[in-house]
Amino acid sequence: MAHYNNSSTSFLSENNDKENEFNLERKDTTLKSLWKTQNSLYLVLLTVFEAIVVIILESILFAKFKQNVNTINTSNGEGLTKGIPVYLMIFIFSMVFQVALAWDAVRNKNTIQVIAFGLFNLCCLGYAIFQFKQLDRALENFELEQKDIVWELQKIIIANPVVIGICQLAYFYLGARVCLEFGWRIYKKIGADPDIRSMYRCYQIFLTILKIDIFFFLGFSIQYLVLVLKKGDAEYPLTIVALPLTCVLLILAVYAVRHESRQLIILFFVGLAAGVAYFIFKITRMYDEEQKYKFEYVQQCLTFFASVTLFLLVLTIINASICWYNFDRGLKAHLLRNIEEPSAASEENGGRTLSLD
Repeated sequence: MAHYNNSSTSFLSENNDKENEFNLERKDTTLKSLWKTQNSLYLVLLTVFEAIVVIILESILFAKFKQNVNTINTSNGEGLTKGIPVYLMIFIFSMVFQVALAWDAVRNKNTIQVIAFGLFNLCCLGYAIFQFKQLDRALENFELEQKDIVWELQKIIIANPVVIGICQLAYFYLGARVCLEFGWRIYKKIGADPDIRSMYRCYQIFLTILKIDIFFFLGFSIQYLVLVLKKGDAEYPLTIVALPLTCVLLILAVYAVRHESRQLIILFFVGLAAGVAYFIFKITRMYDEEQKYKFEYVQQCLTFFASVTLFLLVLTIINASICWYNFDRGLKAHLLRNIEEPSAASEENGGRTLSLD
């Protein structure tokens, strides 16, 4: 019996060693695959370069604006100058989010997310143009003797959309090349079954939209909290509570689709319907003559964020409905396989799994 225990311990130890070696090899292969695919590497490096340049420009702009804020005629633009630091910080955060989005797309070989990355950068370009108009209005309130500072700040403001626009042209080319490189990925993951491949593509779209949903919802809520609401308003605590609840709801949505939970997906649809009604109400209120004064200097930026969020919510409803329709059609086993041991079928194929991480 003692001999049997020793042999069992030795067998388990060998299995653990092999599993550790496999995990290390898998991580190493992930890194090597990034460096071996040039277009993927160029995409990530260009995204990092764009983020560094834009963040430096925004930081310089923020510092110079804060240094000279006392020279602004605040009687004409108090609300506008209050919002400038918020715009700059959100823009910096968008660059960090964009780097994470690009890295995640390349790491998971997700062609859908590569396309979403390009669209997100276009949104950043649009936001940079809005920011240019808002800052230009703020600079009109500088005293006449500060015109040299105005010109210096204007050059930095113009540089942002120029840098983003040039990078966007490169993203069109690199994104197309990367999508071609990743085209084989889905086939290796789920095989040649066209129905499973179509369902998995819808699942990828669903995950990508949720990631972007979080950014635009947080961006709108932060601006609305800081620039429009006051601590005494009834909406103030409700908006604060809605932030973490929305993030939890989106996480539950991923769980609902992966595990095909009909109860949770219905709860998610209720939340989406409430979100659509909320943003329609907000957009309408921004242009209501009685409420318009509250949004005097932030109307365009808030409209941009609210409109994009509303559009994304509609896309989320459509895609979530498709994912719901695909329940009990065979995708669940593939989606959950990445947290289980490799199946016997995958071992027969040389150890290649069909995980969908």
